[in-house]
Amino acid sequence: MRAVYISFVLNLIILILKVIAFTQSKSSAVDAEFLHALGNAVGSGMLVLGLILMNRRPSFRYPFGFGRGIYVAGLISASIVGGFLFSISLFTGLNQLKSLESVYVTQESLLAVAAATFMDFSMFVWAFHEFRKGMNDPSTRNTLVENLTDCVGDVIAVAALTTVNPLLDAVGALIIAAILLISSISLGFKYAEVLIGRSAPKNVLGRAVKVVLSDPRVVDVNDVKSLVIGPNQYLLLIQVEVPENLSVEEINAVREELVSRITSAEQSVKHVVIEFYKPTEPPKTFKEVLKDIITLSPSKE
Repeated sequence: MRAVYISFVLNLIILILKVIAFTQSKSSAVDAEFLHALGNAVGSGMLVLGLILMNRRPSFRYPFGFGRGIYVAGLISASIVGGFLFSISLFTGLNQLKSLESVYVTQESLLAVAAATFMDFSMFVWAFHEFRKGMNDPSTRNTLVENLTDCVGDVIAVAALTTVNPLLDAVGALIIAAILLISSISLGFKYAEVLIGRSAPKNVLGRAVKVVLSDPRVVDVNDVKSLVIGPNQYLLLIQVEVPENLSVEEINAVREELVSRITSAEQSVKHVVIEFYKPTEPPKTFKEVLKDIITLSPSKE
């Protein structure tokens, strides 16, 4: 998640550069990119806030901690970019398309945009490297998408300033507005899914069921429910059938052993709740459970 902190600092620097370009030029594409940079700075700031909340210790009021704070912050960030900043960028582009005013460029504005473009491309390469290393948490994924859209917007702004073409300037502003909308909807949907209560990925659930079924005292697995409680952190609720002749002490021993084995086999599982039932008909319910698990996404949140 260090990509988020580095991205926040760089976004502030890039915002300053685009403020310079905004004040030293007259271009709808540059204006839209300034709003894009403003949205990125606000968005990455919200993600940093989410990470700070996530690292707070659980309490009696919040027993599972603040892991989902990162998703709340991300959803607020996506709403700001997708609503307010998109509307302004769209209006700017449409107004330029209607008037086709001349594009005014200074050396300072061109240098500022060029410097911001270099920083965005460098950050994208670094974030992609972090993503490929397996840091597939939502904050790193958000940073990667953010920097990709930044690069596209920068290229458009540079093209508008170098060609000084009013029509290209207007179209560029509209493209940047579309980028803001699409990226915010895509990321907002992913955050909303988790907050609504999306399950853990199938590889996590499948491994947990396999561990439970490997215990000779377990007759069947009736159901498995799960919940994302933080980036790559899950809670599992498993309904298990055991023989009726097991004593309370034996059932508690089974519970403790299964919880230990599940959390050891899949370290992303932070909490396991196991409910025990006597054998019922039809037998081998676990086959239906596994069929449902196969339909889930394999990726981790």
